[in-house]
Amino acid sequence: MADNYLERRRELYEIRKAEWLKKKRHMPVKPRKAKESSTTSQERDI
Repeated sequence: MADNYLERRRELYEIRKAEWLKKKRHMPVKPRKAKESSTTSQERDI
């Protein structure tokens, strides 16, 4: 294997990962949908 091959690959990976994490932090968070109950608590008691 070439000298420093794995080290260079690891450095490139770390750079790409840091860029991705930085971009991810600035992405807007999508609101979650609230689950709708098909029956109310009163209907369950009947």
